Amino acid sequence: METHILSATEQQAIYFKTFIQRLVDKFKPLQIFCFSKTNLASETSGCFKDQHQTYNCNYCLLLVTATNTRIDHEVQEYVNFHYRHGEITILCHGRDSILEAIKANNRFFITVYTTGQLLYSHDGMSHFDFTGKLIPIQSAFKAQKHFDQRMPLAEGFLRGAGECLAKQDYKVSTFLLHQVVEQCCILLLRVHLAYRSEIHNLLRMLRLCNSFSEKPIQAFLSGSTEDERLFNLLMKSYSGSRYGNGFSVTAQDAQSLYHRASSFVTLVKEMCGAKIEELEHEALLYKELKGEIEVKTDL
Repeated sequence: METHILSATEQQAIYFKTFIQRLVDKFKPLQIFCFSKTNLASETSGCFKDQHQTYNCNYCLLLVTATNTRIDHEVQEYVNFHYRHGEITILCHGRDSILEAIKANNRFFITVYTTGQLLYSHDGMSHFDFTGKLIPIQSAFKAQKHFDQRMPLAEGFLRGAGECLAKQDYKVSTFLLHQVVEQCCILLLRVHLAYRSEIHNLLRMLRLCNSFSEKPIQAFLSGSTEDERLFNLLMKSYSGSRYGNGFSVTAQDAQSLYHRASSFVTLVKEMCGAKIEELEHEALLYKELKGEIEVKTDL
C-alpha cells in the first residue's frame, strides 16, 4: 500500500482539531465557535536547501461556558502557551449571558451563533433553541453613539501625549499613547462587531480586530523587528510608566510612537465612518423590505 504523505494543510487541520479537543478536555465548554480564520501559507526553496512548506492559521474563537464566571485570561494564557501553528484569540462567555444578549438583539452574538462555524458542542447538537434574527434598525445609531463617546477620549489622550512629548516627559507620553490605542481598539470592536471588550491587552485586541480587518494590527506590526520593538515598548508602558523603576523611553521612540498613534486615530475614524455608513444602509434595506412584506400581507 502506498504511503500517503499529508500536505501542510492536512497537517494543520489535524493539529487544530487535536488542539480543540485539548481545550474541551481542560475547560469543559458547552460550545466552541470560530468566527474568523486567516490562512498563512509560505514556501521556501533554493539551490542549497530543501523545499519547505508551512501552513499556519490564525483563529478568533468564542468559547461558551455553563456558568457566567469569566475565564478569559486563564483560557487565553493556555492557548498562548500551547498553540504553536499560528495564533488564537479566544473570548469566553456564559451561555445564559449570551442568550440574554441575543434576546436583546446583540449583533455580535447573533452573528456568531447564526453564521459562525461550530467546532464543538457538548451534546452533539448543531442547532440552538432560538429563532431570532438580527434587527439592524438601531445598529448604526448604537455604533455612532459609541464613536461619539470613545473618539473624544482617544483624541484627548493624544493631545496629552503631545504635550508631554513637548515637555520631554517621554514615559508619561508613551503611557498616554497606550490609552489612545486602547480606546481606539475598544471603539473598533464596538462599531464593527458590536462587541463590548473588557480586554486591556493591546495585542489581543488588535488580533481580535483581525476578524474584520488586518489594517489595525498592520498599523503597528507590519513584520519588522523595529515594529515589534516599538510595540512591545508601548505595551510595557501601561505598567512600566507607573511601577517600573527601570522603564525608560527615548525621545526618538516616543516621537515614533506618537506618529504611529496619530495615524492610527485617523485610520480608526475612517474605518468607523465607513462601517457606520454600511450599517445605516443595512437598516434602510431592512425597513424597505419590511415595508414591502407588510404591504403584501395587507393585500
